[in-house]
Amino acid sequence: MDISGIYIHDGRLLRVIEDTKSATLTMECELPANEWADDLLPRLLVFENVYNYRVCEGAVDGCPILLDITVIGERASRTCLRLDTTAGYRELDCTSVKISERDVSA
Repeated sequence: MDISGIYIHDGRLLRVIEDTKSATLTMECELPANEWADDLLPRLLVFENVYNYRVCEGAVDGCPILLDITVIGERASRTCLRLDTTAGYRELDCTSVKISERDVSA
């Protein structure tokens, strides 16, 4: 899985939604448009065919800040990803990840 186009450094993790029926995990975030941007935009990080989602974080005041996303291995047909945050890290196995726009009008 190529995640080189996903830039999350200094993004804010607002909420995580697990859809067990479709095996997706959606992270509502505010992410920089690119690695040079200072403004954060409302975005969704959508992970598909998720298995083994783990949160290894301590208490933090406010929202965790996203630091990095890396591929840490392969397990069966899934890629193991690690998201480092200011509170610790999160890991999950998935078949794909994409960034999409988040509707904030509601």
